[in-house]
Amino acid sequence: MKNKYIKIFCIAIVSAMTFTACDEGFEDLNKNPNALIDPAPKSMFTLAEIYIDGQDYSNTRGNNGYAAQIVQHFSSLGGPGSKYSYSSEYSGSLFGESYGKGLNQILQLMSVLPETAENSNMIQACRIMKVFMFQKLTDTYGEVPYFEAGQGFNGNIFAPKYDTQQVIYNDLLKELDEAGDALDANKPFVGNADLFYQSDVAKWKKFANSLMLRVAMRLSKVDPAKSKQYVEKAFAKGVFNSNIDSAVLKHDAGPQGVRTNPITSSWVINDLNGGESNIKYSKTFIDLLKNTNDPRLRVYAKLEASGNNNPADQQGLANDAKEFPGGDKKLFSDPNTSTVLRLDAPTLIMSYAEVEFLLAEAAAKGWNVSGTAQQHYEDGVKGAMQILSIFGDKVPAVTIAEYNDYITANPFKATGTEAEKIEQIITQKWIVLLFNGFEAFSEWRRTGYPVLVPVNDPLGETDGTIPRRLIYDQSELITNGANYKEAIQRQGLDLMTTRIWWDK
Repeated sequence: MKNKYIKIFCIAIVSAMTFTACDEGFEDLNKNPNALIDPAPKSMFTLAEIYIDGQDYSNTRGNNGYAAQIVQHFSSLGGPGSKYSYSSEYSGSLFGESYGKGLNQILQLMSVLPETAENSNMIQACRIMKVFMFQKLTDTYGEVPYFEAGQGFNGNIFAPKYDTQQVIYNDLLKELDEAGDALDANKPFVGNADLFYQSDVAKWKKFANSLMLRVAMRLSKVDPAKSKQYVEKAFAKGVFNSNIDSAVLKHDAGPQGVRTNPITSSWVINDLNGGESNIKYSKTFIDLLKNTNDPRLRVYAKLEASGNNNPADQQGLANDAKEFPGGDKKLFSDPNTSTVLRLDAPTLIMSYAEVEFLLAEAAAKGWNVSGTAQQHYEDGVKGAMQILSIFGDKVPAVTIAEYNDYITANPFKATGTEAEKIEQIITQKWIVLLFNGFEAFSEWRRTGYPVLVPVNDPLGETDGTIPRRLIYDQSELITNGANYKEAIQRQGLDLMTTRIWWDK
């Protein structure tokens, strides 16, 4: 992230932690002790964007340790995600951090912003970010506190009720529909305090509509009519149409904390250790890219100990492995520290390629999104290869010639069945969602693709079946016990095998 934002970060952190304090004036007795005084809205907005995709805690544990291993992007000998074992700290990390940081920041900012024309665009952007975070949260756990969440600031609700996922999804779609329409280029925004789009309202509208597309497609099995309605609406309103539209958050290489990439920083600083990391690329992931001569492999992976990123030499670790074959961790592929695992590697919040794959799936279903499934699929693959240029020039970028060779050797199954087309589309999306394990986990549960071989380990909690959700933060049993129990009575036991509402 550009150095000019450092000051913004510092102000944001201070403002987000500045609460009312007691003084000698009796008038303070009537003030909400949880409310901010003299908030700095633009700085709070910046910090909300930084928190939107999680920090080190949830990414190291819930993302890298659970979701990304469940979907076999990565593997680890003792990882709970690889073996489907239970770790309360890892499983509950997204829940605790989302409410404690990201949603906390967004909802707190919304609670202090007067609903004026001057603040309108900031409010709409907050609504969009709130949807982004709540979708990830409800998709990971199922029912979660939604309507009453964050009301400790101004409503004194400290034990919020859980809402059903169906009700949450209905509101997510409504929020995106309304917020996208309400964004107005003729009204003030936040200038360069917006780290995603530098207050470009047209791009924020595309982000809202692209996120609507994602939210709507999640309903494809549980409510196909509503899914089709909102997929088509999102497309008609205008979604990402090039990599320039992708939501990207830039980072600095240090110091570790708010400014470094939350996915890579703890991995590089604490775990990588010259190739001695216990977390490696999964054999499933490496083998797919090697077997299809995917030019992205040289960008994604290398053997950290030697610096070798030759695709032919890359080797993934099986998710059911109990030891490193040959006994040498250094012979197994790590994320490339020259590209995707740089401390200052940007975070790809949502990509144009993902949008094209969503449209390809919709087209394969015969929905009205213009163009063919093949066209959207090929545009998605090309976009996915070209977006890798954001990770720097230390590894040669994928060329158009390489893309053409790849798509010729791995053509879209235009005459195949709908299921065959969707399998091919989702498998490509699975590659794009590297480092976004939560979203890949949701898409695997929704579609069943890519086809993964389950792990049946004695330490597992699922009897050899791939998990369907993560278990709640167990602090909820103490701090919000009655509402937690009510939720699991509706949804099912708080187990990794319990299916959530849309998982049919």
